[in-house]
This record gives sequence, structure tokens and C-alpha cells, in this order.
Amino acid sequence: MKRVIMLVVVASALALAGCKSFPTQAPGAGSQAAPASASTAGAMASGTSSGQALGTNGAQAPSAGPGSTPESRTVYFEFNKSVVQSQYFQLLKTQAGYLTAHPNAQVLLAGYTDDRGTWEYNIGLGSRRAAAVRQFLLLQGVSKNQIKSISYGEAYPADPEDNEAAWAKNRRVVINFQSGTQ
Repeated sequence: MKRVIMLVVVASALALAGCKSFPTQAPGAGSQAAPASASTAGAMASGTSSGQALGTNGAQAPSAGPGSTPESRTVYFEFNKSVVQSQYFQLLKTQAGYLTAHPNAQVLLAGYTDDRGTWEYNIGLGSRRAAAVRQFLLLQGVSKNQIKSISYGEAYPADPEDNEAAWAKNRRVVINFQSGTQ
């Protein structure tokens, strides 16, 4: 029996030791994390309002929901904080409006941190950040059944550099609409 327990402990330790290396792109981030392109620059030049972009077919991207731009689905946080700043209230209210109007839509709130701090601490901080966004959406009338959350901690950085600008991009919660929902 002691041998089995020891084997389980060693296997667990080996599995956790391998957790430090991560893929470079978050799950489901494929087309959602596309950088600004000529179509978005053209949107600004052609007189569309700030914060709106053109879709791939030239149509204006919606401000909320699965077709919205990554910028309209990302909330950034201060260093070591999990409080939603007031500058993101309107963004979250817009997404909440979409979710309440589409009760079958579901989102995954993905919490991230920069790479400072321990792996365990960063998982907890990413979780608290996702929980703060979840609470805001719930207070706006979104059903708890529409929201799931996960923390990736320092995994899948938006910017892998080691400087303040990169760290600021990595401290975020991304609202990912689940496929098959509307």
C-alpha cells in the first residue's frame, strides 16, 4: 500500500513539474486574438466610430457577442489586483446586454496574469479576476448558467516580453463566446 501511495505522489510531482511549460496561444484564441489590420485602420479612416472595426467581409463588427472584436471582450487589470476598473464598465455592460438578449449564449471567462509571482499565486489571481468579471455580469442580469470561468495564470501571455508594457497586456480577463451559442 505504501508503494502505491509513493508511486502516486511521484507521478503527481512529475506531472506538476511539467506544468511550467505552456503552449504559446490560449485555447480558442485562434482567430479571436488577431492583431489590428488594414480593415480596422480603414474603419477609423472611413469615419466609423471609435472602438468599432470592419469585419472580414467589410461589414461593421458588432460591439458585443461572438463576432465582436477582441478589444471589446478583454478587461485589463492593475498589477496584483482583481478589481474591475470603471473604464471597463461600459464594455461589460454591452457584453451583458448581448448575453441577456441571447439566453442561449454562453461565455468562458479566461483569467490571466503576468509572469511575476509563483505559478500557484498566479492561478489564484487569474481566478479572482475572472470571478470579478463574472460578478459584474451577474449584477447586470446575466444568468449564472451562461457563464463559466477558468484561470490560466501566467500561461498564454498576450505579450511574452519582460517589461511593464507586456505585463500590462497579460493582466486580463478575456470573454470567449462558446461555439454553437448565439
